[in-house]
Amino acid sequence: MKNIVFDLGRILLDYQPLVWLKKKNYTHYNELFEIIFQNPLWVKLDEGTITREEFTEKLINEHPELALDIEEIMEEWIELLLPIENNIKLLSPLKKKGYHLYIISNFHLDAYNRFLKKQDWFTLFDGAIISAKEKLIKPDLRIYELLLERYQLKADECLFIDDSLDNINACKNVGMDGIHLPDYSKLEEELKKHHII
Repeated sequence: MKNIVFDLGRILLDYQPLVWLKKKNYTHYNELFEIIFQNPLWVKLDEGTITREEFTEKLINEHPELALDIEEIMEEWIELLLPIENNIKLLSPLKKKGYHLYIISNFHLDAYNRFLKKQDWFTLFDGAIISAKEKLIKPDLRIYELLLERYQLKADECLFIDDSLDNINACKNVGMDGIHLPDYSKLEEELKKHHII
């Protein structure tokens, strides 16, 4: 195995919007969670087929009584993306062992530009396929094929780690190996099981 490919959300980044909304003391946090984070259009942000501004405008038109909250949340929501330090600290030793590191993630362009590119640890990666930039989302097989093609990788030399079983099954369909990791605290343990570390 030469290449380790990571998902971001719930593998390297903690993502708990409801917890964040409660901490921010929004009165209607459950409703706001449903309206924003459970909205079918949220996936369109991952797909890169709608902008944050368009999404925000649509929500405000549908829920004018929550306009100020919606606007504030859409401006500040990237605060809820918190690096999972115990997993981030594994990246540097993996690089030192000679592994090439990559990302395939369903991720908003806005979050990529305003958050991900500014993280020190992002420079440890040899490449990244971000759904909104490519207009492709997992588990579409083309997103995995794009990684292989763009970085000239062999599928059987890649190990993909994701919290979604559908995404792991998809990576296996293109010939990659995969670790289904529903509990991010088990990353180090799983890498040991696979004799990566």
